[in-house]
Amino acid sequence: MLSKPHYGWSDVAVGDFKTQASDLDDIPFTWLQACKSGLEHNIPVSLFVEEEGSDSIIVSYYYSTHVIIEDEDLNRSLKTFEDIDFMDITYMLLNDIKEYFEDWVKWFVYEDTEKDFERRRKELKQLIDETEDLLYSRASKHNKPYAKY
Repeated sequence: MLSKPHYGWSDVAVGDFKTQASDLDDIPFTWLQACKSGLEHNIPVSLFVEEEGSDSIIVSYYYSTHVIIEDEDLNRSLKTFEDIDFMDITYMLLNDIKEYFEDWVKWFVYEDTEKDFERRRKELKQLIDETEDLLYSRASKHNKPYAKY
C-alpha cells in the first residue's frame, strides 16, 4: 500500500490505483488513527492523500474500498475495489509502516529533531500495537487469513 518514504514522498497503491503522497500530511499517525477508530467504533475508514496539487481520499468499510480522485482542475473520478475492505487496508498499512518503521518515524516535515524522533518512535509503536490488537480481534470474526486466532 505504501512504499518506503523517500525525500518527502511515498508511493500509494490500492488495487490498480497508484499515486504519491506528500509529507505535508503525517501519514503514519493520521492514517493509523483513522484505521484504529474505524475498527474500534465499527465505522468507515477515510484516508486523505495529499498530492500537492491534486488530492485523493480513500474510503473503506466492509466489502469495498472507494478512491475519490480530484485532479488539479477539480475534475473528480471514482474507483471502487469490491475485494478490499477496511480490515485489509489496515493490515496493509500496518505491514508497510512496520517494514519501514524508522523512515516513518522521520517522515513528518515539521518534526525533525532527535527529541521529536524519540517521541514519535514511542507513540507510533503504541499506535501500531493498539491498532493490531483491534484488527486481529475483528479479523478473526471475519475469517481473514491474517487473523491471529
